[in-house]
Amino acid sequence: MKIQVKRKAIDTVMLPLNQSTFNKKLMGEHNLAFSFVNVTKLDLRIGDTITYKGELLTINQEPNLKRDHLYQYDVIFEGRRHTLSRFILKDEGAFTFSYTGQPDDFMFMFLECINSVDSGWTLGEIEELEDVTIDFDKVDCLSALTMIAQAFEAEWDIKGKVISFKKTIGIAKDFPVSYGMGNGLYSLTRQSINDKVIVTRAYAVGGDKNLPEGVFGNLKLSDYIENNVDLYGIREGIFEDEEIYPKRTGTVTAVAQSSEEIFTLTDTSIDFDLNGQLVQGETAKIVFKSGSLNGNEFEITSYNHTTKTIRYKANKDSNGNLFPFGVTVAEIGDKYTLIGIRMPQTYVDAAYSQLTAGRLKYLTGNSAPRVGYDLDLDLLELKRRETLPDAGDIIPVTDSELGVNENIRVTSVSYPGHYPDILENGMTFTAEVGNEVTYTLIQKIQNDVKEQKEVVTQYSKQSWENDRRNAQALNEFIGKVLDPDGNLAEPLQQAIVGMFGTPSMYYDLDGISMSVNDGGDPNAFAMTAGILIHRVFKIDGIPNGYIWNLDPFAITGLNPLKGYYLAAKCSKTALTGEWVLTENQIPTDDDVAYWYFNFGFLSSVLEGVRSFRSTKGFTVISGGQIETDVITAFMINVQRLFAQVITVGSDGFVNAGISGLSDKGNLSQRFWAGATEANRYSAPFSVLNDGSMEALKGRIGNFDINTDSLSIGNKDTWMAFMQSVFLYKNYFLLRDNGAVPGERRELSWNLYKDGVSFTNRAAATSIFNTMNKSSESGYTNIGLEVEASGASNNYALYVNKGAIRTRAIIHDFQEITGTNQTIDAEYSRVLINSGVIAGDLSLPFYAKKGYEVTIKNISENDFFLKSNNGSIIQADGSVTTSNTFKRWAVKTFFFNGQYWFETFNNSQ
Repeated sequence: MKIQVKRKAIDTVMLPLNQSTFNKKLMGEHNLAFSFVNVTKLDLRIGDTITYKGELLTINQEPNLKRDHLYQYDVIFEGRRHTLSRFILKDEGAFTFSYTGQPDDFMFMFLECINSVDSGWTLGEIEELEDVTIDFDKVDCLSALTMIAQAFEAEWDIKGKVISFKKTIGIAKDFPVSYGMGNGLYSLTRQSINDKVIVTRAYAVGGDKNLPEGVFGNLKLSDYIENNVDLYGIREGIFEDEEIYPKRTGTVTAVAQSSEEIFTLTDTSIDFDLNGQLVQGETAKIVFKSGSLNGNEFEITSYNHTTKTIRYKANKDSNGNLFPFGVTVAEIGDKYTLIGIRMPQTYVDAAYSQLTAGRLKYLTGNSAPRVGYDLDLDLLELKRRETLPDAGDIIPVTDSELGVNENIRVTSVSYPGHYPDILENGMTFTAEVGNEVTYTLIQKIQNDVKEQKEVVTQYSKQSWENDRRNAQALNEFIGKVLDPDGNLAEPLQQAIVGMFGTPSMYYDLDGISMSVNDGGDPNAFAMTAGILIHRVFKIDGIPNGYIWNLDPFAITGLNPLKGYYLAAKCSKTALTGEWVLTENQIPTDDDVAYWYFNFGFLSSVLEGVRSFRSTKGFTVISGGQIETDVITAFMINVQRLFAQVITVGSDGFVNAGISGLSDKGNLSQRFWAGATEANRYSAPFSVLNDGSMEALKGRIGNFDINTDSLSIGNKDTWMAFMQSVFLYKNYFLLRDNGAVPGERRELSWNLYKDGVSFTNRAAATSIFNTMNKSSESGYTNIGLEVEASGASNNYALYVNKGAIRTRAIIHDFQEITGTNQTIDAEYSRVLINSGVIAGDLSLPFYAKKGYEVTIKNISENDFFLKSNNGSIIQADGSVTTSNTFKRWAVKTFFFNGQYWFETFNNSQ
């Protein structure tokens, strides 16, 4: 039986269908693979097609050909889905962008891109799901489709050029199978998927934002639910999702900017008054979930419920730059949420419901061992029942001896290409089934690489020119590659993607250092205690179930002629572990109770010492990108270096670094020194994103920084012209010394406590202005000068409590040199000079309450003292508006706000 190959709709060669295998995997491969021998060479090229079971399949890779006396071919024709990998997903011409919406929004954007380069793609069934946001960065369309499915926790399927997108692809088939003749099943193999522990009792914990009144820490359910306790006993686990909290995702209906710093956003669908939901002590913020401001949060300054408009202010960095700025602003249609508020009860109830549903799903998926099955189905029985299971379908599977009796999903199928048209002995139909759809490790790693947030989007012209020259030089280099020793058949290897490592080796170590040839002994080896953080393996149901504590390890007396494997032996049920050093490598799952995570190989003693070569980690090389743990080089020459965290140190001791993580918003750390990465926020030196800095020691300019002080100069030893500043937590000193000892200007707080005619004297503030006696002549020395003016009430010195003690008081005074003058309220001492002609003398207008004035008349005339805004109450209690002021008299008046009181009278 043969099948026709076409090239641009023209028949070319025929291929033997009975020497092919059809393979299809849910959201994965879809192909017809041929492996055959031909007596003549066939004309097969990339782009050739066949039509198989109504699907157009295409050669996308050059066929493999081996020739001896015959021609042996291995060629694969792939379904339409593989065509999507040729094209890069674009949105309005952008290769790197963020997109938010429901499945139909994403698929509309997806089809618009695909049909621009390969017309005819349409949509099938599209299920409505809640909005998500995905960041795309130069992703091919096939990978992008899988990223969209992962984000929605959904699945996709393609038939022809029709794309369907649903929570579950496939249909339930009325095709029960069990082991035995006539039951449809030749063999059943169960495989355990060891990536979780069983959970029979589940709790639930949500996020820490917008918590209801009386709830602290995180949103959580107070009870628990159980399943399969009778089978496996009580095995506790916690469903955690920080994104579940009382919230509302709104859509912007109008935007505006009222100033450089203030922006407004209107959402006509807001169903509560934000002003009534504010929480004392918390700052209400708006967090954008899509658009050019996606992921950024801004402080809300006010809300108008009538217009449903939110005012928020831009963020300002340490250089004074504002964001949003320019064209990078909110737009109509952007999604957002609000945090730092107390949401209405309906949203609180919705969050609890979401947490309840998440807990149930978590328990359902974890309350039984996770297994997969490989089924060899009876092709004759399939033919009789006129059915053909497809990837995604659900079939009933029973095996009493293995305890299997459930409906299980088919995740992949494989069978001969000429079935069911022809039945032959030895034919097999293989189905891989399981209750969960899993992504292959290469898919996951590729998507992790594509989801990196930091990308280079701009280059200088100089960089372009350098790249062009380097590419030309590389081509020249490739043509000159040779093996000088003559041992390699292919000294140059070329590939599309290179992968190195296994899932078990994908982990990090923190706080652990190694001592090879410990103490100078090549047969001694040691490891310090620390933690292992695994990126793939995890104990489900335990908080941070991927972080194991490892005990210290030391050994002596190693055989100098032997090398050893080093592995971390980590428990599968508890977060504890230890190092093991063995002559033979131990497989990862060799022990039912432990995982063995291989770390590397310790060599035998060579020239008196041992060396260690690490094998842990995972490396992917794809295009111009390398994802790995450590790159060791004598020199790394880059124009731009992007990293989340850069640490520095030696001998296994990390003591400084640079961080690009935004784990604490604007208070996220950028530089630190003197601590490990885990303890960087308590490092003795730290600089945060907002420009704030902490340093326990050091020098800024001429200022010395100590653990509890900031200082310049020397406060204990007198030195001519020394200028000193000392700021401690319990006192302050500012001093400027003169030319000789004792001459100084000084301001201090809480520094001098020595008693001078007082016991237990403590001066909160002390001021000294001590001059050299030889320079006092003609110099006015002022210890404290204060001034208050310009307001309705001006008090240059206000003493609220306590007495004022002075050794001398010197007053400025007003001289009365003519008749009918008014006393100025700025003076409390008034002198009527001799020779002044008698007349009226007016007390101050609108004197302040408590104002006191003393008047002395040294002239030979009497005056009339007049009150312009109230009566004068004389010493004998009588009231007058004009008081005779006799020659050579002294009087004191006190103003209480309404009346002048004559408090002293002295007449000659």
